Amino acid sequence: MNKINWWKVASVALLAGSALLGFGHDLIEDQKTEDELHDMVKEEVRRQLAEKNSTN
Repeated sequence: MNKINWWKVASVALLAGSALLGFGHDLIEDQKTEDELHDMVKEEVRRQLAEKNSTN
């Protein structure tokens, strides 16, 4: 049986963990940006409806 190079195993595991954390962070940032965009659209619709209702 071959001897396992634990340093290589550990470095690959750290690299994979780092990639997963980076990917998760990107997903969170994308979701936050999407939520902010939805909030901006809702606020604009509310403002326009309030403006329309005040002129009637």
